[in-house]
Amino acid sequence: MTDHLDSDLTPLGEAQAERTGEHLATLGVDRIYVSPLRRTLQTIAPYCRIAHARAHLYPQVCEYFSPNYPAFKTFPGLSPTDLRKQFPFVDIDPASGCDDVWWPQQLENDDIIYARAVKVRESLKAQFGDTDAHLLIVSHSDVVGRLIEAFLRVPPVPDDPPWADNCSLGLLECDASDAPARLIYQNNTEHLKGVTANAS
Repeated sequence: MTDHLDSDLTPLGEAQAERTGEHLATLGVDRIYVSPLRRTLQTIAPYCRIAHARAHLYPQVCEYFSPNYPAFKTFPGLSPTDLRKQFPFVDIDPASGCDDVWWPQQLENDDIIYARAVKVRESLKAQFGDTDAHLLIVSHSDVVGRLIEAFLRVPPVPDDPPWADNCSLGLLECDASDAPARLIYQNNTEHLKGVTANAS
């Protein structure tokens, strides 16, 4: 996290996003859900360009509005109009809840962020649980950790969600039942080997 709560990717982050986009293009993705924050949209942009894909804004996977960063109380997020202009590869589904103010209006604790993750799990399970769809969620480290816990149906570990490095990948297998998801791998950064800020 930086002092700028809706920061751009660094040059290294841009290089990692480009490599990740190339890697994802070899895996196949049916639908992309992405946090409306600038750096997550910049992260998925290379994949959308390479695969001619569109991403769906999903405010429920936005950053953890932590009490450690009280500036979130006055967070000036991008409006849906701004998001469409700056990131034309994204779709805003009316059911997504991406209103003019889509970000949380209170600082969040572990229980709140986990509850958000459970809502995501239940929504995606209802839509895709009986299909073979490959879904990609592009989010932030703490939120990714809480999503993993929610899909595995384990309680959140206070102050210590499963870690996710920048542009790392995790894979879960899920179905429509209430059974826990199967964790295939998490925090995989093999595709980022050799990536530097000077990478083209």
